[in-house]
Amino acid sequence: MVRKLKGAKPAGNQADIVKQAQVMQQQMLEIQEELKSKEVSSSVGGGAVSVKVNGQKELVEVKLSDEIVKEAATDKEMLEDLILTAVKNAMAEAEELAEKEMAKVTGGINIPGLF
Repeated sequence: MVRKLKGAKPAGNQADIVKQAQVMQQQMLEIQEELKSKEVSSSVGGGAVSVKVNGQKELVEVKLSDEIVKEAATDKEMLEDLILTAVKNAMAEAEELAEKEMAKVTGGINIPGLF
């Protein structure tokens, strides 16, 4: 005699779960592709250093004002710090953007290894 476990669902539901997972995976791949074209910017030092990062956390642009380039001749360390700060800020914004976009598919569940 085979006993059915209380609350057990028919085997057909497993196929539905697999299908839903495949749909979710496809949606996540589409979002990752879309993130390539979305950009966030960070500017520091009153606009002396500006950077752009895409939604996949790839640095796509660095701009330095003429003024900061002249100052860098005497204070290279300051320029390096400004660039580092701008990049860190932009990367954090790109991470936030990616998380918001993925939450549309995952319902806010954090899935390790997406990025």
